[in-house]
Order: sequence, then C-alpha cells, then structure tokens
Amino acid sequence: MGRIAAIAAVSALLSLPAANAQAQALKGDCPAGYQPKEGLNRDFPHKGEMRAFVVVPPKAARGPAPLWVPLTGTVEATEQNLRTPRSGANALMADQGFMVIGPVRHCSNQDPNDRSQACNGPGKDGWNWMPWREGRAASPAGDKWKQDAGPDVSFLEAAARCVATRWPLDRRRLYLGGISSGGTFTNRALTFDTGFWAGGLPISGEWYVSQDDGTPLSFDAARQAVAAAPAKIHQGRVGPYPLRKRLSPMIVITVWGGEKDLWNCGQVLCADYRPSTQAGSNYFSSLKNVVHVSCSADHGHMWPQVNTQAFNTWALKTLASHPKGSDPRRFRLTPPPEGYRCQLGPYSDHYPQAG
Repeated sequence: MGRIAAIAAVSALLSLPAANAQAQALKGDCPAGYQPKEGLNRDFPHKGEMRAFVVVPPKAARGPAPLWVPLTGTVEATEQNLRTPRSGANALMADQGFMVIGPVRHCSNQDPNDRSQACNGPGKDGWNWMPWREGRAASPAGDKWKQDAGPDVSFLEAAARCVATRWPLDRRRLYLGGISSGGTFTNRALTFDTGFWAGGLPISGEWYVSQDDGTPLSFDAARQAVAAAPAKIHQGRVGPYPLRKRLSPMIVITVWGGEKDLWNCGQVLCADYRPSTQAGSNYFSSLKNVVHVSCSADHGHMWPQVNTQAFNTWALKTLASHPKGSDPRRFRLTPPPEGYRCQLGPYSDHYPQAG
C-alpha cells in the first residue's frame, strides 16, 4: 500500500465515532455510599483493601463512551502514564471520546504520583512481581492463583462499573492495556475476565512460560522452550492453568519493542519480551473468535516512543472498531503509523520458524 493510501486509511479509521447508535450502556454499580468523581478517587473499598483510580471523562461524548484503562509498569506512576508523553500520556484519549480510568497500583498506597521502590520487587502472597498481581509465583504458594484471577483483575471491573453509574459506558467497547507489568496484567485480565473486556493492548507483557503441566521453568529454560517451538501454544503463569480453549469474543493487539525489549534486575537480565510476546500472540491467535494483531517496533522496553499519540489513537480506534461479539471475519486491519509493523495473527519476525 502506498504512503498516501496508508494515510487515508488511518484517517478514515480515526474518524470513526466513539460509540455508535446501537451502543448499550454498561450496568453501573458502586459500593454502598460511594460516588465516583472526575480526577482522583480514593478509598474505594474492594476485597478488604482501599484502592484508588483517576477518572478522565470523555470530551464531547455522544451516548455511551468506549472505555480505556491504561496500566503503568514497575517504575512509573499512574499520573506519568496519564500525562507524560514519554509514558504514553494516555489521558489524551479522552479527547478522542474515550472514558479514561487510570488505576493506582496496590503497592502505591493510593498515591497516583508514587514511583518509589515500593513497587519494584518480588510479589507477595503467591504473586510473582510487585506492581500488579499479574502472574502466579513459581513457588507452591502461587498454585492458589491457577484458577483465581486475583483481587487486581476484579478491582478493574469494579472500578469501571462504579464509574458507569455517573458516565454511561459502552458495554461492548471496554478495553485495557499497559506496559511491562501492566502488559502482563492485561494478559491476565483478558484470559481470566474474558466476559467483561472487549479487548486489550498488552505492550511488552510477560507470559511466564511454563511446562505443559503448569510447573515453572527457569528464565533461561523458558526462553529456550519458545525458541525451540516458536509456533507452539505455551502454558504460562500469567493466565489460568490450563489455558482456556475458548475465550469470549475480543480483539487483542500485542506490542513488542524490538531487540532491546529487555528488563534488567540490577546487573542481571530477568525478562526478555521476545519469547513472552511470541507466546501470547500464539495463544490469542489460535482462538477463532479472537482477533489478534501482532505489532513490532524498535523502542525497547517502554511505552511506544515513535509517533506515540498517533500510535495510541490508531491502536485504540482499532480496538473500538471491533466491539465485543463482532464477527472476526469482518475485521479489517488498517496500516499503523510510521515506525510500526503490524499483521494479523501471531508474530513471524521473532524466530525463523515462527508463523
């Protein structure tokens, strides 16, 4: 496709309305006496904890609005993820007609500006990592989360339903996405809370590849397992075990940051998102009622840095173009902004045998 045609295709996509005339409102529900407001919402009771989230209402909404829930990773605060260009500036999606809800990580004690080391370390109570409760630990303590999504997944749904009591939300266009641990958490929510979400945008998210029987693999062994069988459906500690053979209809856009998409724990490499994104793309692409788009770029392990807002808008409007329950055969992928390589189906650029 020529550059002019590509620009025209993207422009046509961006002109899609935020919600169509057939949009149906999500049923709202809040904890007793709780009233959501624009800005920071604190002391939201959920499963014995007090949680917080930031609300950025849509601009010029016409009817129930689509929802976007962006999730920060380990070292950046909620407000950075919402307002800082380098971290995604996701609050700008309200200008495109999306309701934006920025959840605060449980380790941040309801502070949306927290970027302390409190969120950078191993998880507790059977969880692998700290910022989000997104993957079960490799130890026996993690076994209880094999079929239980955990409190963070249900918190996101509870917050969205509470916000819906004041601002109508389109129940067929509810999306979440995030970077690093936020991308891992996106994978968890999509594989567990499959009936609620219409899709998501996991960016450099983990899969925590395991053996076929669900037992853990070391970091190096997990990398080798995917490299040896790049087209295989790999079990992982991010989702339920065993992985479900069917999910509710949805759309997923997985993003890999290229050769430098790695994470160092001090002086030790502890995460490689090449095998993780390959494993996630294989699983989602294998499900007939799931539209999966694999995107690669060269920004490393961070929120996409090239044409960031053009990419965010393209990705979110691509998600919104496929409401929950839509026929996957009718989905049409438009060209992404310059700097991104996207295709339907699993990755074919990670390993020579893939695809």
